[in-house]
Amino acid sequence: MKVGTFLGQTYANMFPRRVRAMALDGVVDAVAFAKGAEARLAAFVASPDEVFNRFQWLCQGAGPERCALTGHGTVAPRVDELFARLRRGPIPAPSADPPGELSYADLLLALFEPIRNPAKWPKLAEDLDAAAVGDGSALETQARGARSPSAWSGATTSSAIQCADGPARRGSRAWPTVIGRLTDISYLQGPVQGWWEWAPCASWPVRAADRYAGPWNASTRNPILLIGTRYDPNTAYANARRAARRLGNAVLLTHDGYGHVSFQDPSACVERARSAYLVGLVTPPRGTVCPSDRLPFDPKFGEPLP
Repeated sequence: MKVGTFLGQTYANMFPRRVRAMALDGVVDAVAFAKGAEARLAAFVASPDEVFNRFQWLCQGAGPERCALTGHGTVAPRVDELFARLRRGPIPAPSADPPGELSYADLLLALFEPIRNPAKWPKLAEDLDAAAVGDGSALETQARGARSPSAWSGATTSSAIQCADGPARRGSRAWPTVIGRLTDISYLQGPVQGWWEWAPCASWPVRAADRYAGPWNASTRNPILLIGTRYDPNTAYANARRAARRLGNAVLLTHDGYGHVSFQDPSACVERARSAYLVGLVTPPRGTVCPSDRLPFDPKFGEPLP
């Protein structure tokens, strides 16, 4: 998880002789995290577009009985047309409470949470299918949750931590440049995370007096287990590979699955490896790849294997 795995890497590098076991799942790039808000957010938005493409590809393969988006033609062109339509202007959301409209900005907000959790992908496909035929109610309802006071409270809490660990290097007047660059990296989450997490740091009133900014290559007494999910939209798999190269004593376990952190896409293989490590300090062989138990859009997704 984003902040948690930064704290884990910080502790391991500050106190390498005090680590019995440390399993980091959903690994951030600690160098980018500490460098500043701009570099941190660029790393955060490196992978969501690829994951969204995989969502569409898996949906197409699942067929209309499992993925509603395939019921009216090829998935990718329908999604592209929906995005293009909303860039031109909003569509009705008559069943939202209260009724309203779905804008392009709200579409991006609505996609943020479900793309992190493949168990929600069938419902997301239904919502996108409804919007593609002119009813944005379900997506607008999802977006309103992301704009709620509790959601913004969570974003502010995250900012209070992140802005101290890696302050912004550009002021708030630089927003066209910074948000534009993040959008170039990810049309899906660049503007969302830019406004959620970079913009507060650009105006944050305090600086940490003693933040840790490296080095990041300590060798711990016992190995650290890094778990990287291949299609994680918030902590790109490349981050885990970088951490494995930097740390002097770490083993990378690749989870060939989807979602933000491995538990979102259950894998008995990952759980066996995690348990063996935490209990007995036994690490999987280097290069181990664990498959997920089931693919997204499987009706039994999330259920244990026989």
